[in-house]
Amino acid sequence: MSNQTTVTNHNKIQTILSDRKKALDLATAAVAVFFVIILCVAVPNFLSLNNILNLLELLTTVGMLCLGMTFILIVGGIDLSMPAVLMATTIPGALFMSKTGNVLIGILIIFAIGAIFGMINGVAVAKAKMIPFIVTLSTQIIANGFAVMVTNSKSVFGLPDAFLFLGIKIGVVPISIPIFFIVAVISHIILKKTKYGRIFYMIGQNEETARVSGIRTDLYIFAAYIMASVYACMAGILLAARTNMAGATMVGNTMLTDTISAAVIGGASLSGGRGNIWGSVLGALFITVISNFINLMGYTYYVGLIIKGVLIVMIIVLDRLRNGD
Repeated sequence: MSNQTTVTNHNKIQTILSDRKKALDLATAAVAVFFVIILCVAVPNFLSLNNILNLLELLTTVGMLCLGMTFILIVGGIDLSMPAVLMATTIPGALFMSKTGNVLIGILIIFAIGAIFGMINGVAVAKAKMIPFIVTLSTQIIANGFAVMVTNSKSVFGLPDAFLFLGIKIGVVPISIPIFFIVAVISHIILKKTKYGRIFYMIGQNEETARVSGIRTDLYIFAAYIMASVYACMAGILLAARTNMAGATMVGNTMLTDTISAAVIGGASLSGGRGNIWGSVLGALFITVISNFINLMGYTYYVGLIIKGVLIVMIIVLDRLRNGD
């Protein structure tokens, strides 16, 4: 009888926690919508077609990184190296393309180097059981140093037209926008419609339980880090094609925090086991809107850093509340 009471109480607690998480998610969405409404009223150009298309085009970079980060967070990890890997992979490919004009080989170089970084992270975390924060921080430093070394702190220009096609506009719509949403749809299908997606969630919720159930948890965690690097490569390709350059300053200093914040705003948890693609896309859009707001209001770079720093603290508090801490 006492065991039955214990189970009943446990189920009640789980239901309360689940309801609180849903309430927090709804409250987060409501705050985001309210913020956007304020922007529409306070900033006259916010709803202009040019600004909306600019927002969506900017979304493709942080959004693509956020998709990869979502997989990592779901399995209970974190990847601090993604923006650095974006630069370290795109630069050699861009250099090759600018010198030879061979787009196919250049793109293959980008993904090959990305796979190497992904394997380093994956082996260290999944096989060697090292702490993801430390591993990916080290990879971030290596990738940043590699990016600067390869370019000697100079940007790469003169990319071939066949590559720049990925950055053109069809009418008024940049081609990178539909490419991003196609990738998002595929990512959603993987997470929600396949057994592999369900296993990612199982690992994040309780890795040991998943392991004793016969799941190769190390293999799936390894795959998540490979996927994160692939998303970083895709983000770098679209960004380089849009800007016609690649260099060690391709992404801003806040890109990493923007990526993690977007995923957490979208419902992912730093503790693992939670997250969804469309939530991450909306989170990335919200972060992009904040950056756009800072630019439209003419705030200085340092004021923008303060605003985003405050946002990060709020995101951490939100994640703690979701997990009942």
